[in-house]
Amino acid sequence: MAKILGPDGLPITTEALSEPQTSHYSHLQRELQTHPTRGLTPSKLASILDQAEQGDLLAQFDLYEDMEEKDGHIAAELGKRRRALLVDWSVVPPDNPTPAEKRNAELLAELVGEIADFEDVLFDVTDAIGKGFSCCEIEWHKPGKYWLPKTITHRPQSWFTVHRGYRQQLRLRSNTTVDGIVGEPLQPFGWITHVHKAKSGYLERTAMFRQLVWPYLFKNYSVGDLAEFLEIYGIPVRIGKYPSGASEKEKMTLLRALVGIG
Repeated sequence: MAKILGPDGLPITTEALSEPQTSHYSHLQRELQTHPTRGLTPSKLASILDQAEQGDLLAQFDLYEDMEEKDGHIAAELGKRRRALLVDWSVVPPDNPTPAEKRNAELLAELVGEIADFEDVLFDVTDAIGKGFSCCEIEWHKPGKYWLPKTITHRPQSWFTVHRGYRQQLRLRSNTTVDGIVGEPLQPFGWITHVHKAKSGYLERTAMFRQLVWPYLFKNYSVGDLAEFLEIYGIPVRIGKYPSGASEKEKMTLLRALVGIG
């Protein structure tokens, strides 16, 4: 029986294909968003960015989620880029193909076409455009002669950590240590990973959203000021008058009445 080899050239077991790697990561599945944009200030934002550079990426990823959800302009512009890839696709053989290469291309096109919601997969991998990387987990099955993806599920960036070594390495967040490094390596053939750099450098600093966080913060202040202005715009000015010789108690009573009207 032919063995399936991983990217390192070593054989992998079919058990690794049949069970998703995160199936035993229940603690990640129960995590809730922290929504760091609530009460966001310049000092709090600077702290989040500093933590990310030190390896604690959780708050930064939650910040990115809030930015995409709360800022309509960012969501609209990002949506244009991501949906630009949702076009007709095809699998073609190489130049001057052999008959075997033609047959393999046709077979591969047929197999890819059987993947459920393949357009959603294309959309999910483009989540890396704003956030730096995107990981989709593959669950395999073997309905016939070939192993095929049963589901391909997008996993939040907050599930991952980045190890700095000779090359940066994405790992699942866990308290376990593998090869002397905190976090579990991504299982071969278990993931579709797309890395999209808006600038050169370490992965935790290359996301497009990181370049947008300061304009987002200042825009938030402006939007808040506008909301307060619109709340009172057009309302007549409230003026209270008290006669000369009014006591402090009468003055405070008048002030409370004006505040109540406002």
